[in-house]
Amino acid sequence: MTEPIDPLPLVLVVDDDPGSRMLAAASLKKAGYDSVEAADGNDAVSAFGRFRPAVILMDAMMPGMDGFAAIREIRNRPGGERVPILMMTGLDDLASIQKAYEVGATDFAIKPVNWVVLGHRVGYLLRSSRAFLDLAVSEEKTRALLRTIPDLIFRLGADGTILDLVAGQEHGAIPSNQNLAGRKLPEVLLDAAAAEALQHAEEARKTGEVRMFEYALAIGPEPRSFEGRVVSIPDGESLFIARDITDRKKAEARLAYMAYHDPLTGLPNRVTFSDRLVRDLARAKRRNEVVGVVQVDLDRFKEVNDTLGHAAGDRLLVAVAERLQGVVRETDTLARMSGDEFCVILTDQRDEGTAIEAAHRLHNALAAPFPFDGQEMHVTASMGISLFPFNGDTPETLVKNADIAMFRAKAQGRDTVQVFSEEMSAAVVERARMEKGLRRAIEKNEYVLHYQPEIDLRTGRIVGAEALVRWQTPDRGLVLPIAFIPLAEETGAIVPMSEWILRTACAQAKAWQGEGYSPFRMSVNVSARLFHQYDLSQTILDILRETGLGPGSLELEITESVAMSNIESTMKTLWKLHGFSIRVAMDDFGTGYSSLASLKKFPISLLKIDRAFIRELDRDPEDKAIVKAILAMARSLDIEVIAEGVERVEQLDLLKSFGCGLAQGFLFGKAVPAAEFTRQLGENRRIAV
Repeated sequence: MTEPIDPLPLVLVVDDDPGSRMLAAASLKKAGYDSVEAADGNDAVSAFGRFRPAVILMDAMMPGMDGFAAIREIRNRPGGERVPILMMTGLDDLASIQKAYEVGATDFAIKPVNWVVLGHRVGYLLRSSRAFLDLAVSEEKTRALLRTIPDLIFRLGADGTILDLVAGQEHGAIPSNQNLAGRKLPEVLLDAAAAEALQHAEEARKTGEVRMFEYALAIGPEPRSFEGRVVSIPDGESLFIARDITDRKKAEARLAYMAYHDPLTGLPNRVTFSDRLVRDLARAKRRNEVVGVVQVDLDRFKEVNDTLGHAAGDRLLVAVAERLQGVVRETDTLARMSGDEFCVILTDQRDEGTAIEAAHRLHNALAAPFPFDGQEMHVTASMGISLFPFNGDTPETLVKNADIAMFRAKAQGRDTVQVFSEEMSAAVVERARMEKGLRRAIEKNEYVLHYQPEIDLRTGRIVGAEALVRWQTPDRGLVLPIAFIPLAEETGAIVPMSEWILRTACAQAKAWQGEGYSPFRMSVNVSARLFHQYDLSQTILDILRETGLGPGSLELEITESVAMSNIESTMKTLWKLHGFSIRVAMDDFGTGYSSLASLKKFPISLLKIDRAFIRELDRDPEDKAIVKAILAMARSLDIEVIAEGVERVEQLDLLKSFGCGLAQGFLFGKAVPAAEFTRQLGENRRIAV
């Protein structure tokens, strides 16, 4: 494919003399130009519109519209303002030449024209035109750039006189940017700012560097901040550039504030708390005073976020912060450490008693209900206090010990204040040892499963088993779940533990089926953490594929609190599992806050009546009424019911009379290792019910 050839520059020759046009065309062709012709001014204007020539050779005197009128008309046409026009005239008087320039001629030539040099003359016009066009474009770009600059740029004389405004649209850096030429800089700036600007102008002239400084002006309702730059230019002059940085200064101040304060409550944050605690302890050591550190943790605050939403939780945190702030002194520090956790430094305390009294005032501040969306909300907190110098003399030790005391308050039933003691510290050491052991229990193969039979009260036969984990430790022997499951839940160790339980229980159920025992349900408890941390349904399906157990043989047990926590996500997961024929049982039913309406939302196949209602079933009329109500509700929803904790024949007889179909408890058998449970299956004995 050949390269396209650029067209030759086109010249419009305007002359009423055909001979002159012919000579001009021949000369231009020889010089490398194309040409078109026009016989008078009207033809010239028309030809310009059609051909858009690069250069016009225009005769001055022509019949009709003369060359002067034609030039004026072309200059008024779009694109005609910059085309180079050479006027050819036999008039050599100065008035005609002046008139040619006035109407817009670029240059003139006196007839008779030297046709030999005409091409060179046209080339010169083209080069000059291109240079002029490039300069005009550059100037327009510069003007556009200057129009977009938000800064004010002033040209200053060596004596500080404002010569002119170079650029800028922003108002405020100078009180007025109008009529400033000829005025001294101190006349329009504060004396201090002007003096600093002139000093930097002098330094810029000496060093050639750009000098920067900041200044403020009281303009409008609030002071505004500015950044000034001074650069030296020739002839002893300077450019003074003023930029309004008020918004930037505000943003910097806001960032600095946020670095040391909690954005939600406005309280000091952990960084500020630590700095102040160091300062307060140093002062207390000099004055021989007591300092109290109080850890405040709101009780069950997660339920507020889960049921009312995080926005409501944030509003409540702000209200709690205001309530606590109302009972601390100006010398004390109330900080929000994270989430629903606050910490207080009680300074200048005379003795232990006054510090502990101050902690109880904090606790009592939350006793009154909080008005919330037209209702009243009760908030309690668990608080722990450590005291300097009795419980430590470093910030780290005091905060740690206050935290230990707070956890003791949680363990004691919440909504109380606990003062740190060394016995608590020993408990923490034990907790840390257990936590470390939990992390390594799987790799050390220390977990074991025991299985408790589930009995069909109509046949007396085993129809299922609940898998219950035990921890076989080398130093403490067999540890029951109540001693380590809460810690596993809190630390996250429950996640790998639960996966191990599911995999082991499913493999055991498949093994029993392979040995010829009748298929029965394997029930496994599921922690709330498994619903919230990852895709539980996919994990369970993977385990079923690995072990070969059919989905219909697995039953997942969830508590009411698990079901109602993050209800939408939990419900979605349970319905997905239900779609694969995996059964769902609600454990400990009756102790939470499930309703008939909420039960209908979940794919529940089995309700497990909590042992709390079975323990006194044969002695407490209220327990009887509750159990009957649960059974009636379950029948209306076509859900099976199993009673937990059956230990006496009297309980069993009542359950049978109420129409309860399933039961488990010590009356039928305790949870036993897999080998013992295998023996029970082998006997296939019918329990007398």
